[in-house]
Amino acid sequence: MNNDFDTRTRLLLKDDFGKLSHFKIVIIGLGGVGSIIPMSFVRCGVKNLILVDGDKVDISNLNRQIAYDLKDVGKIKVEALKEKLFALRDDLNIETFSDFIDENFNFEVFKNVDFIVDCIDDLKAKVLLAKFALEHSINYISSMGTGNRLNPTKISITSLNKTSGDPLARKFRYLLRQENIDLKKINVACSSEEPIIKDRVISSMIFVPNATGLAIASFVLEKLLGRL
Repeated sequence: MNNDFDTRTRLLLKDDFGKLSHFKIVIIGLGGVGSIIPMSFVRCGVKNLILVDGDKVDISNLNRQIAYDLKDVGKIKVEALKEKLFALRDDLNIETFSDFIDENFNFEVFKNVDFIVDCIDDLKAKVLLAKFALEHSINYISSMGTGNRLNPTKISITSLNKTSGDPLARKFRYLLRQENIDLKKINVACSSEEPIIKDRVISSMIFVPNATGLAIASFVLEKLLGRL
């Protein structure tokens, strides 16, 4: 591939740029938050990814899940996104798992990764991922709630013990305390904006999920490069 693709990234990162192609990152959940993350990584120079999601692309996803378009409706998400990534650059190593995370998932496939990025809503699955990451000393970050919100400037990266006003984070804290997990060790992307509506059906637009995904992608790369 023509090196011009990476020129601007190389100018910004200097000597750190060459490190990016050696990292291996897993992204779990390729929806509103998760779909923009691998696209960001690949544009930065990350070449080794594991994508995990058991869903197919639905037309209702298209208002906020920026990786997909009408041609992808009905496709398996991991395969649709893999295709998009290879359309950006062809020097990638991408593993895909069209699965949901539960007790039966083969977590061994995550053992040699540099970072686990959790962008799913299933709380039991989030607990399983957090426990696995801590037990194996793998860098980890989890996305909290982004639905029913409109303000992308309210997103921040913090530890789970410092979150407030987020119903998903509150439930996550409770479950991890039941497992005697130190909440200070759990990095999360969380909005300080209170949900503007409270309904059993979660509403969402493009702004907050994608801002969260970009914040996570930036945090992951800075963490791996030793800049945080």
